[in-house]
Amino acid sequence: MVKLISILLLLTLSLNATSFKQNCLKCHSNEFQLAMFMKKYILKHSSEKRVKKALYSYLKNPTYKESVLPYGFLNRFGIKEKSSLNDDELQKMIDVYYDRYNIKSKIY
Repeated sequence: MVKLISILLLLTLSLNATSFKQNCLKCHSNEFQLAMFMKKYILKHSSEKRVKKALYSYLKNPTYKESVLPYGFLNRFGIKEKSSLNDDELQKMIDVYYDRYNIKSKIY
């Protein structure tokens, strides 16, 4: 039973990682930038819950006001387009992103 649960967990994680690659990394291939974005979200919103809520809000309706990025960056690259993912898929991608780039988990 434990093996079955472990295998299902690994499959779920790998599917989410593959979806993250297809939905996020195809445009954001610079992982340094993704790590920088996460640092900015953590500095502004601090808790996991608030970071994820802010990311969700921004990805559903991106605006200059909602962005944590400097104006120069936004001026150069523009504002992100609204996410086409459904709510559940978007939340899964945010979870993968948070787990992958959360610097707090790397410190300990």
